Amino acid sequence: MKSILTAAAVALGLAQPLAAQDFPTGPVTIIVPYSPSGNTDVFTRHLAPYLEEKWGQPIVIDNRPGGGSMVGTAIVAQAEPDGHTLLVTTSAFVTAPAIQTSLPFDSREAFAPVANVGHVSYVLVTNGESSFDTLEDFIAQSKDAPKFAATAGLGTTTHFAIEKFIADSGADVDVVHFKGGGPAVVSILSKETDIYGSSISSAGENLKTGKVKALAVLGNERIDALPDVPSTAELGFPDLEIKQWVGMFAPAGTDPAIVAKINADVNEALQNPEFVATVTPLDWTLFQSTPEGFAQQVDEELTKWKALAVSQGISK
Repeated sequence: MKSILTAAAVALGLAQPLAAQDFPTGPVTIIVPYSPSGNTDVFTRHLAPYLEEKWGQPIVIDNRPGGGSMVGTAIVAQAEPDGHTLLVTTSAFVTAPAIQTSLPFDSREAFAPVANVGHVSYVLVTNGESSFDTLEDFIAQSKDAPKFAATAGLGTTTHFAIEKFIADSGADVDVVHFKGGGPAVVSILSKETDIYGSSISSAGENLKTGKVKALAVLGNERIDALPDVPSTAELGFPDLEIKQWVGMFAPAGTDPAIVAKINADVNEALQNPEFVATVTPLDWTLFQSTPEGFAQQVDEELTKWKALAVSQGISK
């Protein structure tokens, strides 16, 4: 009897890696909870061909925007946990739940984090003709007359970036929410708002032409794309490190061996010289991560942003 049980245990132990070796057995759908042509969608479409070649199966990119990315996220939470439906989303995964208290899933329990693939930096920008040329100017002038800050939407990373800036700097700023990064940048161009935490790609040509100017990088160091722009750490705000990461998730209950295989294959793609050359000009910093490390990061950030929401009285 003991030998039978041992053989069964060995067979069971072999089942997981064998299942991972066979993955995928059909097309893989990647849900992107944003509209086409945004940062996350573009990144995923660059990544997909490398995974298709590795897996020998087609990858379908399914854009499901809405609810501050929570509509598409909910679809993956309810998907079959076999690795054939995945989520590629941003750090809104950890900020939106801080204020959306009636989500149809538990962000900690409904997903298996697979990989943090990289991040883009945020830069505080203002109109190119504004009267402040430095972040210190902006903070000082905000106390003489309240200023307006744009966000890409309630609960987005850009929203929490601005809220953290207000909390750390003491600037007198009223927050105005827009439906996406594009409209937020337009509000800066039209002088409807005074400051916005933008990615390099969202600010785009407007930075190059001087229609908007960068006051500071939200982080601990300068970035190669804007070497003359100081970091917020340089300016006396060491805790104002906020970047928009992009990560991949599977539904909870997905075989850990399959999660590990997807993680390894994604990490391999992220080291491909052609892929690196494609996304680096878009201000992407790529990561090599483990499922365990990413899970710890997600857990810590869910706690961090909830605490900020409570302290700042942010609610939906």
